[in-house]
Amino acid sequence: MNTTATRCCGTSVGARVRRRTNNGWEYLLIGRAWWPIGQAPVAGHVYDAHTDVIDALVAEMHEEVGLEVVSYELLHEVRLTNLCMSLPAAPVAGHHWWLYDVEASGELHPDPEETTGARWVSAAELQRLADITTFHALAGRPARTLPHEALEAVWVTHFAATGDIRATPAALGAVERLYSTPPDEYWLG
Repeated sequence: MNTTATRCCGTSVGARVRRRTNNGWEYLLIGRAWWPIGQAPVAGHVYDAHTDVIDALVAEMHEEVGLEVVSYELLHEVRLTNLCMSLPAAPVAGHHWWLYDVEASGELHPDPEETTGARWVSAAELQRLADITTFHALAGRPARTLPHEALEAVWVTHFAATGDIRATPAALGAVERLYSTPPDEYWLG
């Protein structure tokens, strides 16, 4: 974990890794070891330690789950107000996101410092995890009490945009409140 008191670079890349099975799509998720809370695809900052978006994508896949990127295709690019454990970049908090559909190879080896593990979930399970997050948000509960088995809030927005899950406009608005909430404390050196 990077514990320097540097500011967030304001850029993130995410990897939707999925595979087709006899029962439909399965999605690769990690358990996040620190803020923001929840289950999520592989993702990370781009310009904190990487030369470009693809360099970050390849590095994060290898670092977080031990997989090698075979191919990738841009799904969407968007600016979101999601906050992380790094101090927000001035003057605008949040991240510019690049989300890729990724084909990967190798055996899963989740990083024990960055993750609480990795697993494949069905499309129905992905929706269930998103529903936990949206119900939490719609009930007005705080971001810090989001259950670990929920989908990380920003990923509800990403997966709704790609059509992998369903979420109402009201749910998406409530979820934005969760991912726009600062952590209780930032990384400090």
